[in-house]
Amino acid sequence: MDKSPIAKWIEANSGKETFGNALRELVSYACAEWIRRSGGGLLPPEEALSRVLLAHACEGPLDEWLESPAAHSGEIAAFCESLKSRPLPAELAGDAPSVLDLRGVACPRNAVRSRLVMAGYPCGKVLEIWLDNGSPIENVPGSLVADGHKVLNREKKADYWVLKVVKPDNKE
Repeated sequence: MDKSPIAKWIEANSGKETFGNALRELVSYACAEWIRRSGGGLLPPEEALSRVLLAHACEGPLDEWLESPAAHSGEIAAFCESLKSRPLPAELAGDAPSVLDLRGVACPRNAVRSRLVMAGYPCGKVLEIWLDNGSPIENVPGSLVADGHKVLNREKKADYWVLKVVKPDNKE
């Protein structure tokens, strides 16, 4: 059976130093094309990836794959190929969701997912991130601030925390 163009590209580039970053970009562009082709609008690749992560529109652990993309190149290739024929979920057709529920997501995956989402989140729009007690509320805010985002508020709910974060406009 013939290999897909993505599988051929992965095979040809897997030993390169920039391979992991290139795989992350590949996923971002595949998400942007999926949304565009399905009538969801034209989005920058980082924003498209952010929306896919927020909507949980991937059948696999996309954040885990992007944490160590070279180790998951096969899954990434299959995911990107599947987007060519997969219908767009309703959650991806409208505006970006404003809540990222990371309760039950272990460290450091919660920090990785929040950073990936915020990287493509619209400037000036507030995102609520729901986090568990303990390490998540201790570590995630610091990683977001290190990336240049502003933590506007931390609020303790019954058994979790609500973190309100904004990606500042580059002009600020």
